[in-house]
Amino acid sequence: MHTSIEDLVAELTTSGSETLDTDTVNQLKRRLKHDESDQAIIQTFQALQLALEKRHAQVRLSALQLANIVFCRSHQFRLLVVENLPRWFELVLGTNHKKLPAPVQYAQQLRDMAAEIYYMWVERFGNGYQRLVYGFRYLRFIEQMDFKRAVKEYKRKDPERIRARRKIRLEAQSEYLKRSLVSVQADYMRTRQSINEALDTLDNCFAILVPEIVDIFGSHGATAGTTNNDDDDGDLDEVLAIMAANRQSIDININPERVLEAEEDTENSAVFDVIRDYLRLCVQVYSPRVQIWKQKLDRIDDSAELAGLVDGLETKISVAIEKCRDLGIDFAYMNELRDDEEDTDEFEDAPAPVVNKQQRIRQVQQKRNSVFAMYGQQVLKQDPTYIEPSLLRDQHNHPQADIHQEEGPTNSVEAKLRETAPVVSYGADLEYWGQREVNANTTGLEIRHRFLGSARDEPMLSEAALDTLQKRAVYYQEPERKEIKACRAPLPSGRLCPRRDLVKCPLHGAIVPRDEQGQLKAGFLPEEEAEAPSSSITTAERIEDLNQNDVNALARKQQTKAKAKAKAKKPKLASTRKAKLTGIKRLQQTISRKR
Repeated sequence: MHTSIEDLVAELTTSGSETLDTDTVNQLKRRLKHDESDQAIIQTFQALQLALEKRHAQVRLSALQLANIVFCRSHQFRLLVVENLPRWFELVLGTNHKKLPAPVQYAQQLRDMAAEIYYMWVERFGNGYQRLVYGFRYLRFIEQMDFKRAVKEYKRKDPERIRARRKIRLEAQSEYLKRSLVSVQADYMRTRQSINEALDTLDNCFAILVPEIVDIFGSHGATAGTTNNDDDDGDLDEVLAIMAANRQSIDININPERVLEAEEDTENSAVFDVIRDYLRLCVQVYSPRVQIWKQKLDRIDDSAELAGLVDGLETKISVAIEKCRDLGIDFAYMNELRDDEEDTDEFEDAPAPVVNKQQRIRQVQQKRNSVFAMYGQQVLKQDPTYIEPSLLRDQHNHPQADIHQEEGPTNSVEAKLRETAPVVSYGADLEYWGQREVNANTTGLEIRHRFLGSARDEPMLSEAALDTLQKRAVYYQEPERKEIKACRAPLPSGRLCPRRDLVKCPLHGAIVPRDEQGQLKAGFLPEEEAEAPSSSITTAERIEDLNQNDVNALARKQQTKAKAKAKAKKPKLASTRKAKLTGIKRLQQTISRKR
C-alpha cells in the first residue's frame, strides 16, 4: 500500500530532526517523478502550505527544507510558490510585523535559512521568474533585510559554484605545471653545458692531485722489487697467469688516507684555486638550481625523462662536492669576499683625515661647477669674473646716476617728490622697465638647431612677452574684520542684551563699555543720545531699563529743540485745547508712579 503524499510531508515535517530523512525524501522524489500530471506537485504544495501555517518554528524549518528540494526540481512548484510569495514571506521571514512562532532558537534559524534559500532562488531562477527579483528588492529596500550572511553562505555551499571553482583551480594548476615544465626544460638546456664543463674540470683536477688505482699498484710493485725487467706489463701478466693456475690470490690493501693525501704547495696551488672556483659555482649556483628543478618536476606527471636527467646531474654534483671535502678543502672561503691581493699590495692604508661639518660643507660648495651655477648662489659671488646684472643695467641705462646721487636733488620740488614717493620692492617689472628689445638667450651659449643650424640674429622677446614682464601683480589684502561688540545692557530677566550693532542698540541706545553685571564702567561719560522715539506705546521692559538721569537728559534736550523751533516759526494764535503729554513726560510720570 502506497503512502499518500500528505503523509510523507507530515512525516518529514513533524519528525523533530534538524535534517530530513533521506529515505523518505527519496520516496517522495520518486512519487513526484513518476506522476505524469501536476496533481502530485499541487498536493505537495498544499501539504507544505499547511505545515508552514502551524505555530511551531521547527515544523516550518523542516517544511522550508523540503520546499527547497522540490523547488529546485519542479517548474510547476516554482510557479505555485511565486504566486504565494507574500504569504510565504510572512511565514518564514516574519514580514509585515508578523512574529515567528516559538522556539526562539529555531525561529532565528528559520529566518537565516529562509534568507539564504531565497537568495539562492534569485541567483539560479531569477532570470526566468521576475517576481523572485521583485520580492528580493522588496525584502532588501522595504523590509531592510541584510543578505550579507546569506550571500556568504550561498557562495560557500552552492554546488555548482564549488564545481566551477574547482574546475577553474584545476585548469589554472595544470596550466601552471605546463609553464613550469617548459621553463625547466629551457633552463636545463641552457645550463646543462656549463654544469658538465665545471664537473669535467673538477674531474681533471682530481686526476692531477689523486693517482689512479692502477698507478698505485704499478708503483708499489716497482718499489718491492718483484720485477726488474723493462717489460713490466708482460711480467705482471705472466705472474698473474701462474697464480691463477695454482688458484692463488693476491690481497691488496689500499689506505684511502694515503691515496687522498694532497697537500697544497707552490706547485699545485693553481690546481687548488681552480677547484675552489668551480666548487663555489657548484655549491652556490648549480646545486640550488638543480634542487628547484626537482621540486617543480615532482609535481608534474609527464616529466619522467627530464627528471632522470636532473637526478643524474644532482648525483654528479654531489660526488664532486664529496671529493673536494675528502681533499680537505675548507668551505668557509665561500662566505668571504674575494679581494685582489695585487691591488692591496700596491697601496698602503692611511688614517682618514678628520673633517668637521663646516669644512665638509665648504668642500661640497667648492666642488660645484661655477660655469653652470644658478643665479643667486654664493659660488657666483666668489667668481672674480662675475658681475651683478643690476650693476650692468644701472651703468647702461643711467651712466650718470652716481654723479646725481652725490650732487643731490637740484630743486626743492624734486626733494618733496622724493619724500612723498612710495617705496616699491624690486621686481621683474622694474628690471625690464622702459626696454624695447630684450635678448631671449640669457645663457651665454650659442643656440644651434640640429637641422636648421644656428640663427643669424639674436633671439629677442616678443612684445607680448615683454609687456607681461613689465607688469606687476598686486594682490588685494582683505582688511581685518572688526569684532562687533554686544550691547550687554541689563534686561528684566536678569540676562544681558545679546544684540550686536555697530554704533547704537535700537533698544538701549549707544553701545558703551559695560562690566560683567551690565553697568557702565567707572570713569566713562556716555555721549548724548539721539532723540528718543515719540511712540505712545511703551513696553514695561523698556521703561524698567531706563534710568532717571537718562530720562531727564532726554527731556532737557527735547525742550531745547522745541524752543529753537518755536523761535524760528511765526507766532500763532494760542490754542484753547490742552496740550498733549509728550513721550518723555509720559515716561517720567510712569517712572515716578512706579517709585
